[in-house]
Amino acid sequence: MFNRRLHLLTFSGIKIGIDLSWIFIAFLLSWTLATDYFPQVDPNLSYGTYWLMGTLGMLGLFTCIILHELGHALVAKHYKIPISHITLFLFGGVAEIKEEPKSPKVEFLVAIAGPLVSLFLVGFLAACGTVAKRLEWPLLVVAVSNYLAFVNMALIIFNLVPAFPLDGGRIFRAALWAWKKDLAFATRVASRVGAAFGILLILFALLCFFTGNFISGFWFLMLGFFLQQSASGSQVRFHLKQELHGAKVAQFMKKNPTSVQKGTDIASFIKDYIYTSHHQLYPVLDKEVLIGTVGLKEIRDFPEDQWRETLVETVMTPRKEFHTVTQEEGVLKALHLMEEDGVPIVLVVENERLVGLLTAQDLFKIISIKTGLKKS
Repeated sequence: MFNRRLHLLTFSGIKIGIDLSWIFIAFLLSWTLATDYFPQVDPNLSYGTYWLMGTLGMLGLFTCIILHELGHALVAKHYKIPISHITLFLFGGVAEIKEEPKSPKVEFLVAIAGPLVSLFLVGFLAACGTVAKRLEWPLLVVAVSNYLAFVNMALIIFNLVPAFPLDGGRIFRAALWAWKKDLAFATRVASRVGAAFGILLILFALLCFFTGNFISGFWFLMLGFFLQQSASGSQVRFHLKQELHGAKVAQFMKKNPTSVQKGTDIASFIKDYIYTSHHQLYPVLDKEVLIGTVGLKEIRDFPEDQWRETLVETVMTPRKEFHTVTQEEGVLKALHLMEEDGVPIVLVVENERLVGLLTAQDLFKIISIKTGLKKS
């Protein structure tokens, strides 16, 4: 939930970026295409050509996934559903919708938009491959176009499986929602189907390993684990939003958090704060005014022989580089800002004075207790 993302661009007010996991998957996909897929298409090309084709195939898929997610995001935006980011991560991408759709119809339209974009891409790329072949363009153009047409078709089929949070799972949830008039019931059932499908993929991956198909087995194993975790996580996030809807920061924040005063040297900070309080992050104050934060990240790479003469405000993250909230703002907004900053904590201020802090860990504990007190 709180991973750092690398921002790439903004389109129609929607931020597009990549999670660090995509860097790993981009290399893995390029390697698979260059060493296995394209050599089977034509075994007579050079090693460098295969890697060029693999890289172009990866970048093409990268672009197709962004367009797919933009389909979801633009339809959601049309229905005034806030979109925070489109992020490419380990297995594809996600349009981060900040609120649940208002009706089953809107859920269906947002969910189907991505596959429709991908279906258009299948036709366009297949036509490009056909034209390139007839005009006798280089095999590189023909093979990459055909690969992208094929993989987009495969993504459509996979995405339409009725397993939440895949697009098909969201369509399935919309149908259940329309039938039972109960979004919580629909989310619970669709998430369980999603988790079960993830387990099925894991079992299929094991079968691939036993039959010697290690590359396919590796991909199916990773997909299965990803889908199983995503389905479970989606249900947790849904119930979290349901429980916290309308709740204010003041209800959950810790008052008078441990803070560090401006003028404290790093050696004293480590001795008197980190070794005693064991927190990862500390507010830095100028009397009562919040001016920044400091923690292990800021001092980890700082030379130890300079700790005594270096003050915390020299290495801290300045106030302007992270978000804060007020006591009267909603808890869900605070959670969103934690995701924006990539840290599971947000500071609470009033007129620039620090009055408290809110952590995701405390919120999850409270929700777990509230859920446990409810009758099943």
